[in-house]
Amino acid sequence: MPPAVSNVQSWTQPLLGFLNILVSVFGSFLQLRFQSAEASPFDTHRLHILAFFIVIVICAVSLGVEIKLEAAGADCSAVVSTIFLLAGSLALILLLLIIEPYVGWPLLIVWFLYFVKLACESYNEIRHSIASAVEPATNFLKTLFNCNRNQSGEANQSTTI
Repeated sequence: MPPAVSNVQSWTQPLLGFLNILVSVFGSFLQLRFQSAEASPFDTHRLHILAFFIVIVICAVSLGVEIKLEAAGADCSAVVSTIFLLAGSLALILLLLIIEPYVGWPLLIVWFLYFVKLACESYNEIRHSIASAVEPATNFLKTLFNCNRNQSGEANQSTTI
């Protein structure tokens, strides 16, 4: 799990720099690996490259949302930080899958197992958050419908008299 919400900024900036360096290094290795190849990695590993770009966009969006939530003082910044960490690490693993598949596949399996573990741990917390958000809404709707029934009942009684 990422550190507490109060110090999100203190660990996000170094991690962002580290991910940036690793993506640059892996990008350089990618160029070296396919330098003498006839086909481009964009042709031979089309799905890996597409997934990499999608994950990088998710990583960038989650970083922007995290910064906005931290500025607003929201307490759900830890969830977005976790998404940022998962997306950043998946981006590196996808590049590693292209560069050295024998290293990338085991890392992808470890990443997937960690994701499943994290999802199972978060299930009860997410379920509780949704239930606590739905409960006031259902109470409001019940009150609203009860008021409408009472008003329509009073209107029916006044017309029958």
